[in-house]
Amino acid sequence: MNRLSFAILIAAALSLALACGGESISDSSADTQNEGLVTQLVKPSERTLTVADFEAVGLKHSKDYKTDGLPSANGVSLFFWKIDGNPVQYEVRFYDTHEDAVKYGKSFAIEGAGPEAIIDPDFARYTEGLRDRRTIVHTRGSPTPRYGDFFIYANVIALCEGRDATQGAERCARLLQTIESND
Repeated sequence: MNRLSFAILIAAALSLALACGGESISDSSADTQNEGLVTQLVKPSERTLTVADFEAVGLKHSKDYKTDGLPSANGVSLFFWKIDGNPVQYEVRFYDTHEDAVKYGKSFAIEGAGPEAIIDPDFARYTEGLRDRRTIVHTRGSPTPRYGDFFIYANVIALCEGRDATQGAERCARLLQTIESND
């Protein structure tokens, strides 16, 4: 695929993502959408989560990223969490409110997770930490997206590592359940 075709594909995907970003979210229930293979769980909550909330349930805070290029985000952190003895990576983006996370962050989360995630710095809108959002699956393979899925809960968006959308969704569900049970 040449650069022009790729750019057109990316522009179409971003247009679709932005069109989906303006939908209304009910405050009383979770909104689960199936955008391609990505589940995209959006679950409102009045909680305001911090790095300490993720550390309290066993995630290890690795580093923070700058928020330049990520509208209305007030923090982005990389965490690791052992699942079945294996370290799993999560990128958590913090906003002031749930509404801000949905309004300003959802299209960036779509761009950062799933099989169609944009991991090329020439096309990604948020490039901070982009190297950590890529992985090499095969020894001679090209980079692939590290995060298989994401969720929006309370004031955060969490990108969840997974070799595919199914594994990413499972790891997102596991983290969300753990965070919710620690209320």
